[in-house]
Amino acid sequence: MVIRSFIVLIVLLQMAFGQTAKYAGSFLELGVGARALAMGGASVANSGDVTSAFWNPAGLAMVNRFQAGSMYADLFNKLEQQSYVGALIPLMKNAAISVSWVRLSVDEIPRYEFDEDNPVTAYQRLHGQAEQLTSQPVDFFSNQNDVFIFSFARSVPYKLDLGWQYFEVPIKFGFGVNVKYIRQQIDKNSGSGIGIDFGFLTGLNLSDIFNGPNYGMLTFGLNAQDLTETRIIWDTDTKHADYIHRNFKYGVAYSQPLPFIKSVFTFNYDVDSKYNGNTHLGGELFIRSLLALRIGLNAGHFTTGAGIAMWKFRVNYAYQSHDLGNSHRVSIILVF
Repeated sequence: MVIRSFIVLIVLLQMAFGQTAKYAGSFLELGVGARALAMGGASVANSGDVTSAFWNPAGLAMVNRFQAGSMYADLFNKLEQQSYVGALIPLMKNAAISVSWVRLSVDEIPRYEFDEDNPVTAYQRLHGQAEQLTSQPVDFFSNQNDVFIFSFARSVPYKLDLGWQYFEVPIKFGFGVNVKYIRQQIDKNSGSGIGIDFGFLTGLNLSDIFNGPNYGMLTFGLNAQDLTETRIIWDTDTKHADYIHRNFKYGVAYSQPLPFIKSVFTFNYDVDSKYNGNTHLGGELFIRSLLALRIGLNAGHFTTGAGIAMWKFRVNYAYQSHDLGNSHRVSIILVF
């Protein structure tokens, strides 16, 4: 008799957010910040939020005040726990730096004792072709995934000359870079790697073109994630390596003022180059700079949520449907 680790939960998690070459590092795709998540994860073209380090580092350059943010959630019927903490510090000359930490963990995974002469495969367990586990586990272990993100962003103002018979239109370009240290641990084995993201953001106020007060802001964004095909090297005898494949996230956002109700409506749309072009769609109605109502689709899964802004606090809630179980997230941002 020998001790071998087996649990259906781990198999399910690997199928959904697995450690295989195709899905390596996919815990990073869960997202942070209840505002963006309530809008279907469509946030590449958004700015003005400490969570921009995750969605598009270029957006950090559009923030002119110190921000600190946090989020915690039990996901997929409490199978996983997700934590996030981040801080943003504006610098002189339209620049900013930020530090973020995200963790996804599964605790108290039971380890069972199996007969090596009568092995049972994961497939048999998943499809009910093996006897159910009835004995007590011999002990427990955990699965932890961490990423530390160090970001720098800079914005550059520019005036677009439309010709002598027109006028100059002010445009702001934002550029940002992430350096990510990723560490994953399953039981006694761990793997780590360093990845790089590059972000771009530009916005155009349509009021400057059409010379009217009630036109909105049109923004375009790009987040090139894991440009160097981030490699996660494990401390196994073979030094096995997983690769996080390059992903380009394209986004567009339009914010329309609604003066008659003292509100702003924002529409966001993102698309990924990975997974056959997953799409993200979201809308937000921000009423009297106080209450926000949101709705979206995250790769076909329905999302919704709300937020409130009071004094120096922004508190947001997000709900997301999913095949593994619906999720609820609450995040808070402190603005100084």
